[in-house]
Amino acid sequence: MAEPVRSRYRVAPAVGFLIVHLAAAGVYFVGFSWEGVALCLASYYLRMFAITAGFHRYFSHRTYRLNRVSQFAIAFLGQTSAQKGVLWWASNHRHHHRYSDLPEDIHSPTQRGFWWSHVGWILSSDYATTDLSRVPDLAKFPELRWLDRHQFLPTILYALGLYAAFGATGLFYGYFLSTVLLWHGTFSINSVMHLIGRRDFPTTDTSRNSFLFAVFTTGEGWHNNHHYFPGSAAQGFRWWQLDPTFYALWLGEKVGLVRDLHRAPARLRRKDAGRRARPAPAGEPWNEAIRRLTERWVERRDAAWATARHAVEELEAARVHAVERLERLHAEAVELRTRAGVAAEKRVEELHAEIEKCRTHLAEVLERLVAAADAAVPVPVRV
Repeated sequence: MAEPVRSRYRVAPAVGFLIVHLAAAGVYFVGFSWEGVALCLASYYLRMFAITAGFHRYFSHRTYRLNRVSQFAIAFLGQTSAQKGVLWWASNHRHHHRYSDLPEDIHSPTQRGFWWSHVGWILSSDYATTDLSRVPDLAKFPELRWLDRHQFLPTILYALGLYAAFGATGLFYGYFLSTVLLWHGTFSINSVMHLIGRRDFPTTDTSRNSFLFAVFTTGEGWHNNHHYFPGSAAQGFRWWQLDPTFYALWLGEKVGLVRDLHRAPARLRRKDAGRRARPAPAGEPWNEAIRRLTERWVERRDAAWATARHAVEELEAARVHAVERLERLHAEAVELRTRAGVAAEKRVEELHAEIEKCRTHLAEVLERLVAAADAAVPVPVRV
């Protein structure tokens, strides 16, 4: 069922949003300097990388793996961009991919218009809290939950650090102006990249590609590519499709910081990849039409595998959580029986009843996991 149309805005975030924009104009009073321009660009692209490589490709889509320290570090750096908490960001982005441009999509320009998709939904009171049920694989880390609760701490520390190091130039160029540019660069992927650009792949939404926006967003401008195959850490499929975020991740893989870096299948990087995805024209020989149809099925299969992998990871996280809960309940039951004897029998019975419920839930999770894997990839039919 589609969510009702809403337009309520929270006062505090709206005022804060306005204040940061006004503060960015403070560069006029600080005066022009090349140091300020360099600080602005460096701060912009550093944090843009944290959003694209961290919030988007790692936390939202899990297209590669990091150790726990690196995971926290990139989450912290991402929150210096003042785009709320890492779990909030990933939760809403997963929801967007599930319902992209459908009535349920929380920031579709085709459903609610440009302003809503660009910034209105962020200021809305309806999406203020973090839905942890969408990110169980991330919510199991207490440090990420803590970071998500203290969403403004990293950005405040970042601003203070720039001021301490570079004075007013660091604060107004390196933080305020850079943050405003970073906001609109990121938000443009939700809004502009569903309205303007080229469609190379036949996705079910209106996602588009743009070289210009790929430059501004370190590779996120290949939005149609991404929606066609979201399981790839590389969003530029062709050699000329600029994707600095992936280049940095590739280097990270070479030095051992990044593991299991997922890439798009080779056939999607071929020159005729987009054309091959379209239906065969009338009068085309049957063998060629069958070949094209088969290739399209294979591409859809791989995309389904990527979707299934995300579902399996979420279900696995739920299973691990249930197992941990069972172990805690058993430990509590044993402790009560030892300490209180007969007086704790009633509580023990209640605990065992709860354990049985957890066992039932765990069995349902495992059944869903198997069903998701079976349903995601159909058995191929040889032609």
